[in-house]
Amino acid sequence: MPKIKLAYVTHGLSSNGIESLLVNIVNHIDMSKYDVTFVVAIDKDTIPLHEETVRKLGADIIKICDLDTIKKKVEYIRSLENIFRAGNFDIVHANMDLLNGIVLRAARKAGIKKRICHAHTSSSTFSADNHGDLLFATIQKVYRFIMRSLILKNSTHLLGCSDAANKYMYSTKSNKAIKISNGIDVSRFFKEETAASSRYINLVTVGRLSSPKNPLFIIDIIKELSLLRQDFVFNWVGDGEMKNLIAETIKEKGLSEFFNLMGVRTDIPQILHSCSYFLMPSLFEGLPVSLVEAQAAGLECFVSSVVTKEVDLGACHFIPLDSGAKQWAKIINETINRNQPLTVDKNKLMKFDISYTVKQLDKVYTQK
Repeated sequence: MPKIKLAYVTHGLSSNGIESLLVNIVNHIDMSKYDVTFVVAIDKDTIPLHEETVRKLGADIIKICDLDTIKKKVEYIRSLENIFRAGNFDIVHANMDLLNGIVLRAARKAGIKKRICHAHTSSSTFSADNHGDLLFATIQKVYRFIMRSLILKNSTHLLGCSDAANKYMYSTKSNKAIKISNGIDVSRFFKEETAASSRYINLVTVGRLSSPKNPLFIIDIIKELSLLRQDFVFNWVGDGEMKNLIAETIKEKGLSEFFNLMGVRTDIPQILHSCSYFLMPSLFEGLPVSLVEAQAAGLECFVSSVVTKEVDLGACHFIPLDSGAKQWAKIINETINRNQPLTVDKNKLMKFDISYTVKQLDKVYTQK
C-alpha cells in the first residue's frame, strides 16, 4: 500500500514550541505509513536546529526562503503552488498562523485533497491592539479578515490546540474546529530521582526571547523578588530577537548575579529537573508546550491569567498581569516559603502525551 504523502508547512525547524511539537509528532508517528516533508520558510543555506533529527527520522525538507523582506515574501508565495504540485501530496498541514490562508489557497490550487489549518496561538505579535497607529491597526484588521476568509474557504479540516486558539483563528467557525493536544513525551519529563540539593532556589522559564513572552516584565519580577530574598537563581532558556536587549537590561539593573542566560538547549528535561519553579507571564499563548513540560517535571508554575486554563494540570498559579511585578514577586516568595508543592493530575497529564496527539492526528489524516 503506498504511503500517505504529508507536507508540514511551518516557519522553520527551530527550538520553538510549534516546530518542536511537529518534530516530536514525526518521531512518534508510524513512518511506514507516512511519507513526510517539511516545507519551511528559511533560506536554503540555513541549517536549522532540528534538520539532522528530521532527516534521520526519514522526513524530507524543502527550504523556500526566509520572510524577512517583501521580495522574499513574494518568492515564498509564488513557490508554494509549484512545490505542492511537484510533491503530489495527499495532505498539506499548515502551521503558519494567519499566513495559513495563503498556504492553503496554494494547496487547493495545486489539487491537494486534504488541507489542514492548525491554530497554535491565541493572538498575534502584530495585533492592532498592540499598536497606537490607526493606519497600522486598519491594515492589520484588513489582513486578518482576508487571511481568515482564505483559511475558511480553502481548508478541509480546522485544528487548534485550545479553545482560545480556535477562537482567534476561526472566529465564528471555531465550534467546527477539532482540538488536538500539544503533546510531549511525558516519560522524558518525569523526575525519577530527587535533584541534588543546592544552596540556591532554582527558577526557570523556557521560551523564545520575544515580546509575547513578556521578557522585560520577567526582569522586573526578578528585581522585586531580589528585594525579598537573595537565595535564588533564574535560569532563562531560549533565544530570540530580544536577546541583546534582555542582557543589557539585566546588567543595567544590577541583576546579573540572579540570572543564568542559557540560550537554546536540547537537555530541557534535565534543566527542569534541577529547578523547582517555572515562570510564564506571557501576553498571550495558544497552549504552551513548555508549561506542560514543566508540570510533568514536577515544577510549580506562576502563569499570567491570560493563558488558557486548559493547560493547568494542577500546578499552576494564575496571576493577572496588571497586578504588577511587585505582586508577582510577593506571591512567588510566599509560595517558596510555604514549600507545599501543588500536585499534578496524572490523568490530565496523560492527555498531553505525544502518543495521544499522534492518535488524534492519525485519525484526521486517514479519515475519508
